[in-house]
Amino acid sequence: MRKREKSTFLKWAVLFVLAFVLSVPGMTEISFAAANNYTVTVASGYLALRNAKAYNDANEIGQLYTGDTVEVTDASDSTYWTVYSAKLGKSGYVNSAYLTNGADTRTVSVNSGYLALRNAKAFDSKNEVGKLYTGDIVYVANREDATYWLVYAPGLGKGGFVNKDYLSGNTSDVRTVSVSSGYLALRNAKAYDSRNEIGKLYTGDTVTVLDSSDSTYWFVYSPKYGMNGYVNKDYLSGGTATVSRTVKVSSGYLALRSAKAYDSSNEIGELYTGDVVTVQDSSDSTYWFVYSAKLGKSGYVNCKYLY
Repeated sequence: MRKREKSTFLKWAVLFVLAFVLSVPGMTEISFAAANNYTVTVASGYLALRNAKAYNDANEIGQLYTGDTVEVTDASDSTYWTVYSAKLGKSGYVNSAYLTNGADTRTVSVNSGYLALRNAKAFDSKNEVGKLYTGDIVYVANREDATYWLVYAPGLGKGGFVNKDYLSGNTSDVRTVSVSSGYLALRNAKAYDSRNEIGKLYTGDTVTVLDSSDSTYWFVYSPKYGMNGYVNKDYLSGGTATVSRTVKVSSGYLALRSAKAYDSSNEIGELYTGDVVTVQDSSDSTYWFVYSAKLGKSGYVNCKYLY
């Protein structure tokens, strides 16, 4: 084959592969979307992975249990989100009420004894599945009930209901990673050691601070990895106060951007009226740095459209 013919053949081969990838539903999200990991949280049984946005036994294509993680690829629906399960090797729909990413983190606070983790919304010794003590952390998945909230207890590796009256206020302290070069190591111990690295966090990645008592290493939750670990606090920016704002646009969407500029090439996400973001840096007069739990990303938005 001559050089020109070979070049033409390779060009068409690349175009064919690209066309195939783009033609497979969900393929682009799974292959190229930034990690947006959530933890399945059910009090009992399983969370069904479905091939349609409906509660129907006939559309179940898999079973997900508490502690399983999924990658959310589309969170635009009010009830059913599109996810990819590496465990099952499948994409499908799940009820978002049974997912948490640690964005709403609470601390157990009891005068004595323990707070029962239950498999039902009732005060009954027979439905206890775990014991939570003062200082324990839980991630809230659903707080629609007036008394019992559905939570994931990372210390127990279980999901269940707890009486919300024994949970302190939202302790979510979202910080942004800021390194001049390289990465910030997420570690499984409070020490500078290459053997305890469990993840790599880059500038712009966000973490939720769970314990800031140590002078150097803070215990954090990383939504990028869907896990907890220790990081050197000196490479985290942002204040301790969590400020949430709501998007409000007259039409279309508010672009989440990778830079402080009005440019279609720097758009990394779309935010619509009613979406909520956490403000991490409001020092600029126009573009604020925010975190979107819906998108699982941080970026810049025009503050004129936040309320």
